[in-house]
Amino acid sequence: MNDASAVPVGGLLRRVQDRYANLRPSEQIVADYLRNNADKRMNHSITELAQILGVSEATISRFSRALGYSGFSDLKLSMAEGAVRRSGIVNIPTELDPEDTLIATSAKLADLLSSAIHSTQANLDTDRLDRCLSMIRSARKIVLAGCGGAAAICDEAAHLFMKAGLDAASYSDGYTQIVVAANLLSDCLMIGISHTGTTQNVANALRLARDNGAMTLAITSDPTSDVAQAAEVILTTGQSSTPSVPLFGDYLEGRISQLFLIDILYLGIVLPEGSESGRHLTKTADALERYFKRAEQRVTRGAIIPETR
Repeated sequence: MNDASAVPVGGLLRRVQDRYANLRPSEQIVADYLRNNADKRMNHSITELAQILGVSEATISRFSRALGYSGFSDLKLSMAEGAVRRSGIVNIPTELDPEDTLIATSAKLADLLSSAIHSTQANLDTDRLDRCLSMIRSARKIVLAGCGGAAAICDEAAHLFMKAGLDAASYSDGYTQIVVAANLLSDCLMIGISHTGTTQNVANALRLARDNGAMTLAITSDPTSDVAQAAEVILTTGQSSTPSVPLFGDYLEGRISQLFLIDILYLGIVLPEGSESGRHLTKTADALERYFKRAEQRVTRGAIIPETR
């Protein structure tokens, strides 16, 4: 049974995001409808909404209580308030009010990003993480594929993995992603990142790499998407409370959730005592300190002093 007392406070969409994974399938139908119509007032009665969605009135009542509302009427009121306050900017969290001061907006954003990370954390399980780490450790080469904002996360992942001694590279254009995927072997890993999971270039590259026998991992918010289905293993980020419009702006909660997962994988390979990646990280740090400190010592009052031989 759903425990309404465990539902955090906040606006309707925030509550839907936090509770979504614990809802029954029939209740998720209601949740999806509300997220997709967040900019509209709810004029339907509970009977009319039940008929539209093909669920029972009891399901809608149970869903309302699961989100911490006293009933459907209370939920409707919360939705009406959200419709009035919505910023109207595509892919900007609906909880942000353009009339707020910037410091108030920053507080709300911090809360939203924190909620997204906790929602992503709730999707994790030990077996899946262990499988991801096993693939990373055994991979001779790691290739990351993403477009737009996800490409920046791929770059960061490649940077972290390289410092840990792994052969990692990031590619953001579809042409190169296909070229690389066509030449990956069974001892290679391709990681595809896409918030919506609808980026066809990434899905195509993952599918090709998998067909060639390479290991594949997808990071996305939608486990039923093309990107997710193209991969062998899926890590799911928390669902955004804002209806997503592909190719229009960025997904603030999505990016922080993707980075959170990359950081978890990075820590998983460098933290274990005696790990080879941990030793490589130490070697990298020593080399950077040695060469960059040497460069600093060569600069005196803005002039570069030649090294003595």
